[in-house]
Amino acid sequence: ALDLVVISPNDPEAMLRHTVECRQLGMRFMADPGQQLARMDGAQVGKLVDGAHYLITNDYEKALLETKTGWSSDEVLDRVDTRITTLGPKGSVIETSDGACIEVPAAPEQRREDPTGVGDAFRAGLLAGLSWQVSLERAAQIGSMVATYVLEHVGTQEYGLEPDGFLERLGRVYGEVAAAEVAPHLGG
Repeated sequence: ALDLVVISPNDPEAMLRHTVECRQLGMRFMADPGQQLARMDGAQVGKLVDGAHYLITNDYEKALLETKTGWSSDEVLDRVDTRITTLGPKGSVIETSDGACIEVPAAPEQRREDPTGVGDAFRAGLLAGLSWQVSLERAAQIGSMVATYVLEHVGTQEYGLEPDGFLERLGRVYGEVAAAEVAPHLGG
């Protein structure tokens, strides 16, 4: 069953139309405005974000969103359930409307090749974790690990992700409990 609609960077009017449809149908959605924030005015950004179950941005986009809407960070959290902000090598921060704040460190890279696609990889790992119904923190850890794999390779889809190696690294970085919780979803 469909339980989350991801509204990623697209034509701004299409993005707004998708959020309206989600609200009308009672569907949870993730607002991921990305680079389209630069093309949208404050009213459009507000319409895109208001009522999102998840809002995901990087730190630059977070500041731009607040500037364009005129909303403080708290005012954004009044309008969404969960706000996820990626911070590059500093990891990510998850803030929830009930006041929780979870800081997730970035998974250290073995080498740094190309940052292209790292944000998309984080989001893919995060969404995989959410679909497996692990905690938000664990989902962000998965996202961070996938992002690190991308960072270590030239080309956004040139990395290999073998379950055993992924789980070993996840356990080394985030603990054996993290690896044990993810293992059943990777055939381990």
